Amino acid sequence: MNSPDSDSNNKKDTDNNEGRIGGSEFNNDNNKNKKPNINEEKPVDPRFKRLPWSMIVSTRGGINRAKVINFLVESPSNANQVSVQLKLDYKTVIHHLNVLKKNSLIVTDNEDAYGATYFISPLMEKNYSAFKEIMDRIGKK
Repeated sequence: MNSPDSDSNNKKDTDNNEGRIGGSEFNNDNNKNKKPNINEEKPVDPRFKRLPWSMIVSTRGGINRAKVINFLVESPSNANQVSVQLKLDYKTVIHHLNVLKKNSLIVTDNEDAYGATYFISPLMEKNYSAFKEIMDRIGKK
């Protein structure tokens, strides 16, 4: 049965997540222009290491994906900006952004909008040290 208390508890839970989708602070408008704190040492999930390894080292376009991730860490951008700055074909960048997004390494502020801004995901931010370790192992920065 629903009691008046349960409704107020549900409202409280909703209010705590206002402006956030899926609990992600990256979707909050107040945080759009903030750089993630990737230099902070955080525990790395050992399972996470397999994901960038398979996406960067084991695939033909992996180096370009690594460049995209590194660029987005420094400067959240839209696909055109990534294309121009990395001197890559626009369609190539779109492909890599879609692959990275599908694998939860990046997120976007507006799913299907032209000019959507891409950011590294909370998962990638938390495990960025593992990504850097992989890049150091293969000798690319």
